[in-house]
Amino acid sequence: MPWFETRERPKSSGTVRNDCPECGGRLAVMRVIGGRQAEYWTMRCVRCGSIHLNIVDGPPHPTTH
Repeated sequence: MPWFETRERPKSSGTVRNDCPECGGRLAVMRVIGGRQAEYWTMRCVRCGSIHLNIVDGPPHPTTH
């Protein structure tokens, strides 16, 4: 198995690109970085090796009444 992750990605609340915009190859998740309102997914194409960043919206913040 290569040094980057190739298993299925978990379901998320945002839209995540599945294919490389440069060559159409499959993208593999390398790292997920959590943020306050979004997650930042670093992805690498398994065909051409290019790196892409997906910003995935996080869950809505709970409201207090």
